Amino acid sequence: MRFDVYDADHPGWKEAFNRIPAENSDVYYLPEWYNAYRQHEQALPKCIVAELEGVLFVYPFFLKPIKGYDLDKTYYDIQTAYGYGGIITNQGIVPQQLIEKFNNQVNVWLSDNNVVAEFIRENPLLNDCRRDAEFIKVRTNIYIEPAPGYKLVEAKARQNVSKLNRTHEITAQVDDSFEFYGEFIRLYNLNAVRLEMESYYFFPDDYFNNIKLLLAENTRLIHIFYHDQIINSGLFFFYGNKGNLHLAGADYEFRHLKGNDYMYYHAALLSAELKLDMLCIGGGLSNDENDSLFRFKKKFSNNFKDVMIGKKIINPDIYNRLVDQWKFRYPHLAEKYSHFFLKYRLAE
Repeated sequence: MRFDVYDADHPGWKEAFNRIPAENSDVYYLPEWYNAYRQHEQALPKCIVAELEGVLFVYPFFLKPIKGYDLDKTYYDIQTAYGYGGIITNQGIVPQQLIEKFNNQVNVWLSDNNVVAEFIRENPLLNDCRRDAEFIKVRTNIYIEPAPGYKLVEAKARQNVSKLNRTHEITAQVDDSFEFYGEFIRLYNLNAVRLEMESYYFFPDDYFNNIKLLLAENTRLIHIFYHDQIINSGLFFFYGNKGNLHLAGADYEFRHLKGNDYMYYHAALLSAELKLDMLCIGGGLSNDENDSLFRFKKKFSNNFKDVMIGKKIINPDIYNRLVDQWKFRYPHLAEKYSHFFLKYRLAE
């Protein structure tokens, strides 16, 4: 059995990724994606590449040291990057015995490298859950099957888009040269503040600069103009047969113009133009289907996918010691974040 672990700058990662059929993969497995995100995550991108009886396994993640606790040596945890991840393979159906052999080798490597815990954001458009972890559903995502004549499923929303198509006040522009990237960033940050998002979702300038530098060929921006002012903007990723409307921003003062409807509509049209089979537009902010963001996105499609996360404790003794120390230091956070898996990473 071949078993290698590569850094993002090692050609072995990209070479293995390129051997995975596009329908079995997504943009979030690219080494460029991990390099774009590494500064924000303050962690080392790694990718396990293994081959067994003709099955190629590719499993990227961040390896991050655990600091600030009373431990006997340096320990780490691993987690897939923001977006989605998990194990991808060159075959759609993989015999269970091969998956088990792969998992056993991964477990040995994690234990040998002082990894305490593992957190997986499973890709809902693949959703194979191949890692031998505990997987639970955290929300529902909505995806669109793009077509040139795409129509929204909600009648009122269709009327809004039809009305906007007839006016000259509202226009849409696909930006493949990052001409108005600064406006997208500004509008995204406005949204993040208004929605009181967790600090994790406030990205530094380096993150956005790295996307432009490293992922330009897999990225488009979709802007909605009111006259000459951008009122909605979305960051759109695509790879193979899949698209993802990754982040979105809006000027709340112009919400009555229904620019968000128009932006999602044009994301679907762009996906059709790129000949993609599916466009993921995400879900709500929680697992509650009455969530207002989830209800908004249901206007665009009746296709749903469960979003799963995987949790695995590699070293129970050290994990429990970390949690105990964290509870002692931050008793006021213990109840609020009791359901978080890597809770010991949460501080003031």
